[in-house]
This record gives sequence, structure tokens and C-alpha cells, in this order.
Amino acid sequence: MKSFSQFIVEVAETKNVSNDDKGKMFELLLAKHLHPKNTLPEHHRSQSKNPLHSGTAEQVHDKLKERMPAAAYDEIHRHAQQSAEEFKKSFPHKITNVHWTSNADTLKKAGDHEKTTGVKDLNANADLIMTHKGGFHGISAKYGAGKPNLKNPGLKDLEHHSGIHGTMLQLFDTHKSNMEKMGYTGSLKARHENWKADKTNNPEKHGSAEAAANDMRKQFAQMHADGLAKKTDAELRDFVRHHAAPKTHIPHTVIHAKVNNKTGNATPVIYDPPEHVEEHLSKFKNLSAKVGDGTVSYITGIHKDTGVEKNIGSMTFKGVSGPHKGEAGMFKL
Repeated sequence: MKSFSQFIVEVAETKNVSNDDKGKMFELLLAKHLHPKNTLPEHHRSQSKNPLHSGTAEQVHDKLKERMPAAAYDEIHRHAQQSAEEFKKSFPHKITNVHWTSNADTLKKAGDHEKTTGVKDLNANADLIMTHKGGFHGISAKYGAGKPNLKNPGLKDLEHHSGIHGTMLQLFDTHKSNMEKMGYTGSLKARHENWKADKTNNPEKHGSAEAAANDMRKQFAQMHADGLAKKTDAELRDFVRHHAAPKTHIPHTVIHAKVNNKTGNATPVIYDPPEHVEEHLSKFKNLSAKVGDGTVSYITGIHKDTGVEKNIGSMTFKGVSGPHKGEAGMFKL
């Protein structure tokens, strides 16, 4: 039996692992425990010769495992096994294969969904696709204590669905011009590398670039809220549906290992996205929109039982990686 002090150390070690690393490892280990042969998933990726690039499922798994404490790996592995076992209790089909499908389809390029199913689906966001006798079934793997991120729309998509065409992209172009004036020139990759180096070489310049990007994201949030505020209750409900549960070519399930950071335990939360969203929306009336503090815009509604206005969906504006490599939203319920 573990001592209390040992337990505290293991929880601390897990907390020190980045959320991205934990989420990606959970994705792969969940696939392993869903796979009929208890192996890492099939995939459509090439072997990577560059240690900085993702590579195959095996390569990604091994890289992540190498840079996290053993206690953290064991904890995520346990949560993945628990979540897979809980899902299989109610899944009516015999699983014959599992593919890792986190590279999305695009208009011009076949992603993992199209490569696995033979059908292009721009709404598909399944991290895993299981094969069974009756066809395919998608899984979105979510990990962590907080509300899961459901969609990461780009600026063009955000403009389209909020009805503010051209404004965000124009502001982003202005931001890029301002970065050039600060001395960040060349390709996006070169700008990003120079900005990272400036954390040590020129901290003031590094901080100024990040502050400028954050100011831009605050303006994005205000623009987004202003656009959504002009929409009707019905239009806002459709906005939530599109971002939380878009219609997909194959059935889809969310498996969220909801972690208790104090104890290190996790509860599997498993649901059908459209059903989950409709249940959520049914609790509210008079939907509207407003900007929050900082870089977040909210869709709000009046709770039918309490009469209290609550935030029922949020869009957080964030950089892909720092102030140079692109901007996106992050939608949560």
C-alpha cells in the first residue's frame, strides 16, 4: 500500500505534466484499451526521422512517456483503461479495429477521417475511429478536471458564424504589420523562433509582442460578442450546436476522463454530443451574447427554473503558439 507522502508526490508529478501532453497520451492509451488486440491504434502517419515531429502513434507515445514521470504515465494509463471499460459496457458492437484520426479533413486534402472511412467530413473531429461489423464509430477523447474544449475554429470560420465578415482577419493583418515594425520579419516560423529567443535575449521585446497579441484577442472577443448579440435565440442555439455537436457522417461519442486533481482519480463521463447539447440548451431561454473580462465572449441564457442568467457557452480567443503563428477560438459549454 502506498504511503500518504508517496501519494502526494505522485499527484504533484502528474500536475507538472502539460495538459497537452496528458491529453495526447490519454488519447493513445484510450485507443489501446479500446483496441481488440490491446495495442496502440492504427494510423495514417509516416515514420518521423525528426525528433521534433510527431510521427507514428508509437513514436508519439514513446516521446511523451519519456518526458513524463512514471507516476503520471501510470495514472493516465489507469484512467484510460477505466474509461475504455466503462464505454464498452454499453457499446452494442464488437470492436474490430481502432484508428488514430486526429488530423482533420480539409476541402483540399484528405484527413484521417476520409482515409479511414472513405468519406470526407469537414465536421468530423473524432480523435479515434473504431471499426465494427456495422461500420464506424468516432470517439472524441477528453482529459482533465475542467470543461472540455469542443472546437477550435479559425478566424475565417469565427467571422462566418458570428456575421462579422472581414473584421477579425483585417485586425490580424494589422497585428502582423505591427510585429514587423517591432522587428519580427520573415516567415511565420522565423518570427516565432526569434520571439522565443527574445525571451532570453530581449525580454522587453518578447513581452511587448505577447501583450500586443493579447490586446488583439480582447478586440476579437468584443467583435465576436457584438456579432452574436445581433442574432436571435434560435440562431444562437444553432451556433452552439455547430460548435459543440456538428452533424457528422458517422456516430460519435465523447469520452471524458474527468480528473480530480486532489485525489488523482478520474470519473469517466461518456455522452452522445447532440443529445448532450440539446439537454443543455433545454434548460435555458432568452439566449443572448456578451463579452467577458479579457479574451472571452459568452453566450448567455436565463435558466428556466431559477430565472438567473448564466453563461451557457464560451469562446476563448488564443494564439496557436505565441503572437506569430496564427489565432483561433476555443469553444466550451
